[in-house]
Amino acid sequence: MRYLSRLSFTGYLLIMITILGGASATAQPARVDNGATPTEGLTTAVVTELWRAGGEDDEIFFGNVGRVTVGPANEIYLLDNQLSEIQVYAPDGTHLRTVGREGDGPGEMRRPNDFYLMNDGTICVLQGFGGRIVKMSGDGVPAGDGSFTPTVGSGQFSVMIRGLGVMNDMLLAGIKMSFEAGVSNQTYFLTRCDSTGVETATLFEKSNTIDYSDFVLTEDAMDFVWSRMATGPDGRVYAAPARNTYEIHVWDPTGQPEMIIAREYESLPRTDERRDIARRIIEGIGANYPRPPRSIGIEEVDPDLTNIWVLEDGRLWVQTSRGDYDPPDGCWTVLDVFDTDGNFERQVALPGNHDALRDALHLLPEGRAVVVIGALDAYLNQQAVGGEEEDTEGAPLEVICYGLEL
Repeated sequence: MRYLSRLSFTGYLLIMITILGGASATAQPARVDNGATPTEGLTTAVVTELWRAGGEDDEIFFGNVGRVTVGPANEIYLLDNQLSEIQVYAPDGTHLRTVGREGDGPGEMRRPNDFYLMNDGTICVLQGFGGRIVKMSGDGVPAGDGSFTPTVGSGQFSVMIRGLGVMNDMLLAGIKMSFEAGVSNQTYFLTRCDSTGVETATLFEKSNTIDYSDFVLTEDAMDFVWSRMATGPDGRVYAAPARNTYEIHVWDPTGQPEMIIAREYESLPRTDERRDIARRIIEGIGANYPRPPRSIGIEEVDPDLTNIWVLEDGRLWVQTSRGDYDPPDGCWTVLDVFDTDGNFERQVALPGNHDALRDALHLLPEGRAVVVIGALDAYLNQQAVGGEEEDTEGAPLEVICYGLEL
C-alpha cells in the first residue's frame, strides 16, 4: 500500500504518500535516461513465506505499522506509530522484545512519525512535532535525546517526518514553519545532518504557504520526498524530486550530486476509488489544522513513483503506480530495478494476492520483503477518516515476512 508506507505519521502522515516537491541541486549531475523497457525484461520472483505476526491468533497486536527496518543481526524492527512502540523479531520470526513506550520521558515516544538505525545499532525515533529525536539502544535502553538543528532559520518550528541513517550521519526530511498574521510559512526540506542532528547540507527544499483566511489544501502543494528517499550501503543518497516525473536524484557519499536516473513513464489516471482515498487522506491531514480547509485539491493521476529502496548490492528498486495497478496475472506488484550506474536493468513481479492499494510493501537491504496487511485501513482508522458506508474496523493488522529469490 503505497499510501501508508510513505506516511505513517499522524497528521502530516499520508500526505507523504503521494508527495514530493521540486527543488534544485547546485551542481549539474550526469543524467541517465532510460526507455520504457528494461534491458533484461520481466522476471517473476520466487516468494517464500518465512513467518507472520499479528492477525487474529497472535498475542501481539499492531495498531499501525508505519516503518520496517532491519537490525545488525538481521532482526526486523517494526514501528507502531499508533501504539508508540517498536516490536523486534528474530530472522526466524521469534518475537524478541518490545522497545519503547508511549510518553515524554527518556526512551519514550508519542505517536512517532518514523525511526531508523545508526551504524552502531542505536535506534533513532522521530517524535515529529518539535524536531525531537529519541535515542535508544537496540534493547531499548534510553540513550539521550537529539533534535534537528538547522543552520539557518533556527527560530522556526520543525516537524520531523522521515529519517534514515547514512553512514555515521542522518538523512532527515521534515517541515520548518513560521507563523505571522494568520499565515503559516512552511519549508519542506531534505537535509543531511551529523549524528547529533545538526544540519550539514540541504539537498532539497520546497516552500508552501497556508493562508488561514482562504484555507486550501492540495496534494500538489503538499507533495514532497517523504516516501521517495533512500540511502545506499556506500553512503549514497537517493531522492525523487517530483510527483509526476520519473526521476531519481543521486548524491555520492561526500554529498555531491552524482547523477539523475530517469525513464520513460506515462502517469496513470486515477480510478474513482483511488481518488476518494486520496481525498480522505487530505481530509485527515486537514483535521490537524486550527480550522477546516475551504477546499481540497486532488490530483487526477497517481504518483509516478511511490517508494524506493536500495539493496545491499547497490541496486535501486522502484515501486510505481503502474506496477501496483497493472501487474501480470497472479502477481500483485511489479518493481523497476536499476543497476549501480542507473541503467534500467529489469522488472521484478511479486506473485501473490495482496492488495497493492491497501497492503504496504517494505523491502529490506538483504532481499527479504515485509508486507503489512491492511496498512491503508489502519492508517485511515488512526486518522479517523474511514469511509462513511464501510466497516473501518477491519481485521487485525498482520505482518508477513517473505524471502525473495530472483
